[in-house]
Amino acid sequence: MSEEEYHELYKHVGHDWRDPLETIRLQAEGTFEYQALLFLPAHAPYDLFNRDYKRGLQLYVRRVLIMEDCEALLPPYLRFVKGVVDAADLSLNVSREILQQDRHIDMMRRRLTKKVISTVKDMMTKDAEQYATFWREFGTVLKEGLVTDSDNRDALLAVASFASTHHDTEQTTLKAYLERMKDGQDDIYYLTGESRQSIENSPHMEAFRDRGIEVLLLTDPVDEVWADAVGTYEGRKLRSVAKGRIDLDTEDADASENEQKQKRSEEYAGLLDWMTKQLGEEVKEVRLSSRLTVSPACVVSDADDLTPALENMYRAMGQEVPRTKRILELNPDHQLVKDLNQAHAERTDHATLAETAELLHGLAVLAEGGQPKDPARFVKLMADRLQRAL
Repeated sequence: MSEEEYHELYKHVGHDWRDPLETIRLQAEGTFEYQALLFLPAHAPYDLFNRDYKRGLQLYVRRVLIMEDCEALLPPYLRFVKGVVDAADLSLNVSREILQQDRHIDMMRRRLTKKVISTVKDMMTKDAEQYATFWREFGTVLKEGLVTDSDNRDALLAVASFASTHHDTEQTTLKAYLERMKDGQDDIYYLTGESRQSIENSPHMEAFRDRGIEVLLLTDPVDEVWADAVGTYEGRKLRSVAKGRIDLDTEDADASENEQKQKRSEEYAGLLDWMTKQLGEEVKEVRLSSRLTVSPACVVSDADDLTPALENMYRAMGQEVPRTKRILELNPDHQLVKDLNQAHAERTDHATLAETAELLHGLAVLAEGGQPKDPARFVKLMADRLQRAL
């Protein structure tokens, strides 16, 4: 068949008026023979993420159509792939239920999956523009495989690319990230959010930006899940800059710096203890931060806790997830925090201090894209404070 004939076939089986992005041909011989002609579309269909999206390949047995949409031939994260498979040794009476357990179908599924992923890898190395188009259209759904397909996880990681602080527009692979890591850096850092802009403006990014440490900017909902599922890459831990303790000065800190940190911890101990009790219904702990350089405060999750985005995702799927208390971190170099510490030392029972602590926590929640527990009260406190400042 000519390339034009392949394209016409794709338009017929894919119900698409545009040419495919890539055509994949495969012929298996031996104990079990079959031929496959697969197509990678150039554009994602509008209903790709709908539950009733029709997926699967056309299955033929000796050129007799057996099934129009055979889902068993490819995993769900490759549901955008269109094409036909013609097997020589399957029964003409095979049912959808039997296909799910047929060892020949399982063998075809494994090989077709690997073929699609290897094609994307070839595209990545040989035609950057074609790969960029593919990843823009289907990268989000392909990343589902990082969660569901442990057998092909390494291969999928090799063809995945992500936005990062290294470049404003170009994406990076994890391999390229490792090659740029700074001396003494042990982890691969990332942050999730609704958009690149919101992530770059996040208080959690401040120390990393100041030190020139690259951070992956992950904006797809599935990023929250796969980063936890994968955990490590090439022996390096994938670490959210919004979870756990972050101390970027640990490796090169001298004795005087460590002494200064200890002194500062003692200086703020009273305020931290008081704020932890004052905000006890909202936070697990209040502590000093080493990730902030400009903002007065931020909220972070404990290293093993679910993020708010993951909690919301599970609730949207109907799962009951208990609300997790966050940690409030204060920037000891910010004038507001300094003044709050001084005011606490002078008058621990002043009601204004409690309001300030509540406002500081609310501002930190807003800065990461959340909202205070009681927005109306937060607005009233803020308006009263602004009025008194005039």
